[in-house]
Amino acid sequence: MKILWKVTLPLLLILVVAAVSACNLTDEEVTAVVGTVENLSASEIVGLAATVEALSPQQRIFLEQAAVNAGLPTLSADQIEAIDTTIAMARMTATAQGYYVPSGPAATTIASGERVNATEAPNIAPIIIYFFASAPNQAQAQDGIRYFLNWTTENANRVEIFGTVMENPVQGSWAVYNESNSWVLWAANDQVWVESSLQVQPDQNTGAVLQPVTVNARSVLLTLRDPQFVDGDAVSVDVNGVRVISDFALGGRHVSFPITLQPGQNTVSVEARSVGVTPPMVGEITVGNVTAGAATQLTGGLNAGQRQDFIITAP
Repeated sequence: MKILWKVTLPLLLILVVAAVSACNLTDEEVTAVVGTVENLSASEIVGLAATVEALSPQQRIFLEQAAVNAGLPTLSADQIEAIDTTIAMARMTATAQGYYVPSGPAATTIASGERVNATEAPNIAPIIIYFFASAPNQAQAQDGIRYFLNWTTENANRVEIFGTVMENPVQGSWAVYNESNSWVLWAANDQVWVESSLQVQPDQNTGAVLQPVTVNARSVLLTLRDPQFVDGDAVSVDVNGVRVISDFALGGRHVSFPITLQPGQNTVSVEARSVGVTPPMVGEITVGNVTAGAATQLTGGLNAGQRQDFIITAP
């Protein structure tokens, strides 16, 4: 779809009309189309988008030239992203209202009542946001629980782990008693399914070293997460020698903290305060507003009291 977003959304209607009639539009017709598009429903946007997507390469070239001839402005990268989001949301709404299913073989399969893989219908697919393992507390371990499998999804109304249906498809935990460490989470809505695999293993030293980054603001978010086995790893974070995060237990889901930087170079120290059930401590650090360097990085394996430093350069 993005090939056509070099033109404005109102032009989509112009493109469809031109594709059908292969004739030039008057200024009055263009004005009428622009005024109409603002009142389109979700199902109308979906139908329009589907029509444009079905155009041949030759028709696309012709219509893009028609846009240039009409004097319509091009879009910025942010506007392109906003339009893509609008189309995706419209498709979700239209699907819920029964107006839209994917075209091609996927449409035939869905019409027959069968689900298709997310690769065949990505616009209406569920999303697995998190799937991770976490350690039990002492009492749970004494009851025989080895660990918990945890999930968070979007647009799913059914979640299974190796054929066992979970009570809450949106977010939950499932206790593991057996010896298996290889798992697959299957998430689906009425039309599409997706899955994610997980190999549960103790924390391992990644050998990583935190690298410097450059940001475009002095107030940024520092986001922390345990990227491996969630077992009680905890960190403290100092910025220029001042403690900004104290003894924070890392979880499997992202948690963000606002930090304030000085102009120029800022030294950020990440200290392991706990190594959890399975040493060492490994943390995932994400810095907001990064313009140079890797926004998301892993620490190396740290023992309690050890730290890694890195530099954030701010304007």
